[in-house]
Amino acid sequence: MRRPLCVFCAGTLGLELVCAFLPQTGRFVPFAAFFIAGLLWALAGRLRKSPAWGYGICLILGAVLGLVLTGSTQAKWDAIQTAYDGRSVLLEAEVESTSSSYSPGRVRAVLRVETVDREAASLRVECASLPACSPGDRVKGRFALETPDDTARLNALADGIALNAAYEKGFALLGQSTSFRARTARLQKRLSAALRQGMASGPAGVLAAMVTGDRTHLSKELRTAYRGAGLSHVLVVSGMHVSILCGDVLGRLLPNRKKRLRGYTGRRVRALFSAVMALLLVGVTGFTPSVLRAAGAVWLSALGVWVYGPPDALTSLGVAGVLMTAGNSYAVCDVGFQLSFAAVVGTLAGGAVVRRSQEAWEKQRAKKKRPRLRFWKRKALGLAGSLWETVCISACASIATFPVLVLRGMSTTVWAVASGVAVLWLVGPMLSFGLGAALLGLAAQNFESLPLFEIIRRPAAFCAEGLAWLMNEWAFRVSVLPGASLWFDEAYAALVCLVLILLCAMAMRRHIRLRAALPTVILLAALAIGLETALNWNVVNIELVGTRASPAVIITQREKAVVLFRGGSTTRRAVENQLEKRGVRTVELLVDLRMQPEEPCRIEVQKRIEAAALAE
Repeated sequence: MRRPLCVFCAGTLGLELVCAFLPQTGRFVPFAAFFIAGLLWALAGRLRKSPAWGYGICLILGAVLGLVLTGSTQAKWDAIQTAYDGRSVLLEAEVESTSSSYSPGRVRAVLRVETVDREAASLRVECASLPACSPGDRVKGRFALETPDDTARLNALADGIALNAAYEKGFALLGQSTSFRARTARLQKRLSAALRQGMASGPAGVLAAMVTGDRTHLSKELRTAYRGAGLSHVLVVSGMHVSILCGDVLGRLLPNRKKRLRGYTGRRVRALFSAVMALLLVGVTGFTPSVLRAAGAVWLSALGVWVYGPPDALTSLGVAGVLMTAGNSYAVCDVGFQLSFAAVVGTLAGGAVVRRSQEAWEKQRAKKKRPRLRFWKRKALGLAGSLWETVCISACASIATFPVLVLRGMSTTVWAVASGVAVLWLVGPMLSFGLGAALLGLAAQNFESLPLFEIIRRPAAFCAEGLAWLMNEWAFRVSVLPGASLWFDEAYAALVCLVLILLCAMAMRRHIRLRAALPTVILLAALAIGLETALNWNVVNIELVGTRASPAVIITQREKAVVLFRGGSTTRRAVENQLEKRGVRTVELLVDLRMQPEEPCRIEVQKRIEAAALAE
C-alpha cells in the first residue's frame, strides 16, 4: 500500500464529520453517501494492485480513532453546557479576539475564561456586545451564559466555543495578559498598524487581512464585493497563502540553483525553507487556526523529506487534519477547515492534470520528431504553459470548493474560476511586499534613529498597495455582474454533487478521455445549476434564527429580504450571518417587534418600522 496513513486519516476525519452533522441535520444520508463515495473513489484505482483488506483495516482503525475523539469531545462539551447553561455568573477572562459590534463603543469578543464565580475554569465563550477592549486584555464582569442556538451551534463548537455570554454589568479591565496567545495578538496588532501606515483604507484593510490575519479593517462593501467575485477565501490566511508564499519567495531567492535543487539534497533545502516561511507566516498572523492547519501540513511534509520518506501532500494533509481535530473533533466542521482541505485537494488535482497534459504533449511531439523550436516560439509556448497551469489549478480548486459552499448552505458565484485566473497571480507578490512592509515598518518604529528601514519600507508598501488596489477594482466590478450570488437548496446540492462525483469516478475507472468526460460533466453541472435557479427564482424562504426563546424571522427571495426582528445582540449577529450566508444584497424592510428595546437594531435596511411607534 502506498498511502496507508492517508486512508487511516480519511477514516478518522470522515467519521468525525458524519458524527458532527448527524445529531442536528435530517440530511445524514447525503453526507454519508458523500463519505462512502469519496472513499470508494479513492480506493477504486488501488484495489487491483494491492490487497483490499489492507485498506479496509486502515479505514476501520481510522474510524475507531474518530469515534474515540468524537466521544471525548462530546462528553467535554456536554459537561460544560450542563454546568453553566442558563446561569448568571461572574467571569474573569482573557480577550482572545475582537471585531466590530453594532453599537458605538462596543466590540464583539471571544473570551478565554479563567475563573467562574472565582473558581478556576477553562472554556471559551463568545460575547456579541462587550464594552471596548483589545485582544490580550484581562476583563471581569457578570455575564449570562447560554447554549448557542441551532443555527450557530456547529460553527461555535468548531471554533471551540461552548457557550454564548451576554454581558450584564460590572465590566472592568484587569490589565494586560502575559500569556503566549496575548503576546502574539499584540504583535499581530502592531504589525497590522505598521503595514497600514500611509495607505488608503481599502487596500490597507485587504493587505492587513491577507498578511497579518487582521480582518477588523475590512469594510462591509469590501467583504460583499469579494464574496460576489468568488475571492472571499483570499481574505482569510490559509494553506493557499502558505504554499504561494513559500513557492514565490523560494523562486525569487534561488532562481539560478534549479539544477542543484533537483536531487534529494535540494528537496531537503526546499523543505527546510518552506517550513521556515510557514513559521514566519504563523507568527505574523497570531497563530490562527487556519494558518496552523496549513503550516502543520508543511511541517509534516518537511519532516517526511528530512527522514527520507517519500513526499506525499495528501498524507501530510490528512495527518495535519487529524492533529488539528485531536482536541476538538468538531473542528472538522469548520467552514474554513473544509474549504482549505478542498482547495488543497483541488490544487493537487489541477497539478496532476497539468503534468499529464504536458507529458502527453511531449510524447506527441517526440513521435512527430519536430525540429528544435526558435527562441520566440519557446517563449510563447512557455507563456501558454503558465497560463494553462493557472487555469487548470484555479478551475480545479474552484470546482473542489463548490460542493463545500453549497452543502453548507452558503451563496457562491459563477465568476469564481474567472476571478482565480485573473487575479490569483497577484497573491504571491502581495504577500511578499506586504510582509516586507510590515516587518520593515515594525523595525522602523523600534529603531527610529535608523531611517534606512523607513526608506526601504516605502517602495515595498507602495507596490503592495498598488496590487491590492487592482484586486479591489476587480472584485468591485465583477460583484455587480449577473450570477455573482447563487444559493442552492442543501438536499438538491448534495444529490447533484454526488451524481457528478460518481460520474467522475466512473470516467476514471473506465479510462474515458478527458476531452469527452470534462465537457459532459460541465454540461450536466450547468444544467443542474440552471434548473435549480429556475425552480427557486421566485420562491420565498422563511427561516427562524437566533435564540430559542426569541428568534427573529428572515424572509428571503433571491437577493432581497425582509426581517422581523426581536431579541438581543446574539440574535442580531445570527441575522447578519444568515443574510450574508444567503448572499442577500438588500434588506427592504425591518420590523422591530420589541416594545422597549435597550438599543436600536443597526442592521442596514431600506425601510424600518418600530413596533413601539405604532398605534395600539
